[in-house]
Amino acid sequence: MYKTIAYYHVGTGNRGDMAIKKSITEAIQQRLKVPFAFFNTKYEELTEKRIVNQLNTDCSMLMIAGSGLYTNYPMSSGWYFPCKTELFEKIKVPIALVGIGCNNTIKNDMYQGDLKPDTQDSIKLINDLSFISTVRDVRTYNVLKKIGVKNHKLILDPGNFLEVPIVPKEKRVAINVCQHIPILGRFDGTMETRTKNIEYFSRISNYLIDKGYKVVFIAHDALEHSLIEELSTRVKELEYVNTDNIDIMLREYARCEFTIAMKMHSTILSFAAGTPFISLLYDHKSLEYNRLINWSAFGYSVFEDYYEWLEKTVDILIESGEFYSRQFRKIKKIEQIEFDKSIDTICEKIQSIS
Repeated sequence: MYKTIAYYHVGTGNRGDMAIKKSITEAIQQRLKVPFAFFNTKYEELTEKRIVNQLNTDCSMLMIAGSGLYTNYPMSSGWYFPCKTELFEKIKVPIALVGIGCNNTIKNDMYQGDLKPDTQDSIKLINDLSFISTVRDVRTYNVLKKIGVKNHKLILDPGNFLEVPIVPKEKRVAINVCQHIPILGRFDGTMETRTKNIEYFSRISNYLIDKGYKVVFIAHDALEHSLIEELSTRVKELEYVNTDNIDIMLREYARCEFTIAMKMHSTILSFAAGTPFISLLYDHKSLEYNRLINWSAFGYSVFEDYYEWLEKTVDILIESGEFYSRQFRKIKKIEQIEFDKSIDTICEKIQSIS
């Protein structure tokens, strides 16, 4: 019997984080029947008492996984991990850092800018103490390299490697619009971009419906339901999926011919399902993700007047979507090799200390 993995993640309503959690835990449990205990990085402080009396005694590993955790954040470590840096060396179990990003380049975001010196020192120390460290994008890889980390590897976001059954494609298109940061139209930001997005997505949805397609909005945040309501007044035949069940979301992506998306994890789940996507970009990590899978031609800034480009790109995928779907499956198979190696390394470490 293996001891529990203590798994720290954002643990909120972020469906992208849910996808990462599902991918990592299922991949490990296919190899080893090891239990997980999940801890929310925002609320559950890893105190000295918890380290000494719980983590070091009852657990096989500390895993910190997913999302943009390497970010200036008002926590005891200075980044999105709730533990004082001076306590890191009291951790006696192996430390695994898996699929982490660095979200500090979003326009007008409160965490924008370089990592603070103390934050850099904390992130370097946790990496130095870890036996494995993977990052999800080139920018994060370079940030860690710049602060002196040497043991990290670049692997696609774990959500890309969710197992998705191949199902027949239907004449359907998935769409996603997001509003989770001020620049996109959150309650504390401007409505200009949000208004434009609703207009453009309404137009392209009706354009597709006129061509005989069904259009489905897949929400990656429960607060996107308000967008569904507004789009539905303009697109009478709009369908939608608003659920925390990642399997339902994946099945929907799998049956669509292609996706038009803003949220990065809408594009990632499309890729996992073998469904080509059009990416409306709002930050650097989405741009870099497209580069990693040779998909830059299908991305365009959401802050530009993108409708004309969008309609032309939709026509390309209507014509060649099946070809690109096959290409996605080939790329996933190749990239899967490195992800599997990382999971094997984690499982071997658990076995070696048991």
